[in-house]
Order: sequence, then C-alpha cells, then structure tokens
Amino acid sequence: MVCALRVRFRACCARPRIGQLAFGDSAAMPEVATEAIVVVDLVEATLTSNLFGWYAVGRQAIRDLRALIGEVGERGGLRCLRSTGDGYLLTFHDPQSAEQAALRAVEAVFELLSRVALRNREVPEERALNLRCAVHLSEVDIVSNDREGPHVSLAFRLEEISRASLPAALNPIPPEQFPLQNYVLCSEEVAGILSRRASRWGMVSIGLLKLKGFSGWREVFRVLPEDHPIDLASGMRVS
Repeated sequence: MVCALRVRFRACCARPRIGQLAFGDSAAMPEVATEAIVVVDLVEATLTSNLFGWYAVGRQAIRDLRALIGEVGERGGLRCLRSTGDGYLLTFHDPQSAEQAALRAVEAVFELLSRVALRNREVPEERALNLRCAVHLSEVDIVSNDREGPHVSLAFRLEEISRASLPAALNPIPPEQFPLQNYVLCSEEVAGILSRRASRWGMVSIGLLKLKGFSGWREVFRVLPEDHPIDLASGMRVS
C-alpha cells in the first residue's frame, strides 16, 4: 500500500520534460500585428482621488472614462482596452489598411474628447475628466487582453511629454503653448499618415525629443482639432 502511494505521488509531482510547455498551448509565441496604439491618461487622477476620495469620485471617473471609450471605439476598430491605473491603453486595427487604423484612432480620440467636454458641463468640477492622449502606429505583440513590445512603451513615453520636457528638446515650441490637458500628441509615423491622407486635422511639431529607453531624437507632433485656430501654434505646421 505504501509503495503504491509513493508511485502515485511521484506521478503527480513529476516535472515537465525539457521542451514541454508547463502552461499549455497558451504559452505559445504571441501573434504580431500592426495596430494604432493609444494611451489615454487622466490628468491629476491621483490628486483628485486623494482630495475627494476614491469611492466618492475616483472610481466613478475611471468607470465613466471606460464607458465613453467603449462608445467611441466600438465603430472605430477598437481591439484592446486595458486599464493602466489612471487611464487606459487602447489599440485599433483595420484589416484592410494599417494607415486607416491610425486615422480611426485619431478620430476616436477626438470624439472621446468631445464627449468628455459635454459630460464635464453636467457634473461638479471635482468630477470632471481631463485627459492626455498619445497615438502611435507600429507592430505589437498580441497577448490576452493586452499588448506588448517596444512600440507600446514608445506610446507611453509620448503620453508622458509635458511642458517640463521642452527645455531639453531641439526646436521646441514655447512651453506656454503646450496645453496642460485635453490634447493629442502623435509620433512621426502617425503624423506622416495624417499628412499623406490629407486629413481634416492640423499638426504642429512641438520639437525633437529624446524619449527614455529609445536612442536618437524623435520629432513629436500635436494633433489639432478641426476648429483649432491656426495662429495659436507657432511651430512648424504640417499639411
């Protein structure tokens, strides 16, 4: 009887052989696809939650933002929606055209900002949503409910750019012309697409910046809404 139990114990605890996947088929290499990567971050979300309470204000703000993203992303090819704590990582895909995915992403972001503005008029000031948004386009590794790869990191680096980043940039716009909230930045790749496609959005170069973890200088653009006055931005206009 003791010998039989020992045999069973060894069988249950046997280690996987070399080359055998310990986590099943789901551990296979992720799919790679070209998608528009969008990072949306709530401005001063932590400060607001600390002042007014997570359950009183912060939690509902995140839930409202998620609902609004779902509304604008549903018809825009939204494929991934993952919480980042104070915001969301989104990706957009178009099976026919990667460039079209970038256009859809930019359109969705401006639609999101428009809906946020309408919402903010109807809620107390402490419940207002104010966003920073960044858009990039490149290959990503597709994993369950998430995206991975260096270009996802690059999109986050774009979102982190602020007025404080400009003194270290080459040919930057004046810091006072960089908005504090509710704006859209994009990479050179997305700016090129918007230019080639003669999109309805204008663009202004905010300067060449070095992004943490990436070599060389990268030109970063602010995408302007359709009704943005041209003379408010003194950087190089791309059309």
